[in-house]
Amino acid sequence: MIDLKNTSKRIFRNLAGLLAVTGIAMFGFAQDAAMSTTGINLAESSEYGQYLTDQDGMALYLFVPDAQGPSTCYDDCATNWPPVTVESADALPTLGEGLDSALLGTVERDDGTLQVTYNGWPLYYYIGDMEAGVATGQGLGDNWYVVDATGTAIGMSAAPADDGGADDGGDEGGEGEDGGSDGM
Repeated sequence: MIDLKNTSKRIFRNLAGLLAVTGIAMFGFAQDAAMSTTGINLAESSEYGQYLTDQDGMALYLFVPDAQGPSTCYDDCATNWPPVTVESADALPTLGEGLDSALLGTVERDDGTLQVTYNGWPLYYYIGDMEAGVATGQGLGDNWYVVDATGTAIGMSAAPADDGGADDGGDEGGEGEDGGSDGM
């Protein structure tokens, strides 16, 4: 007669080992993907003309309060407008045709990560953009704009007036469409 108790234990141990190896392998692949070189390209739309995207065609935005300096988007803002980051200043994204490498750089965020800049503007994604080729964050709160090949905000009216920081673009009601530093 076959001892099923020992057979069950062997099957369980083998299955547990297989799952552990698979999990470790998946973690390793995920780490490799996170460290892979990214790219910045130009997409074209009839509404905005040419604008910056990542290597997967996702729109990249600037945040007006950053004023071509350090990022001012943290907490809920950064949750809804994730910064475009790199592992080191030596790991800058590759640029597609029509983009100027002299405009590409980084700025250090408060947590020590390096955020990619273009023409001095820290770059962001918008979590509302669910697929490549859309820019649903464009113009939100008069603070978020897609960026052209020269590093200029597309569709932004004249330079914003300095109002002494009275309105950072936050949404007090919690809807968060504009991504100010106190909300999304």
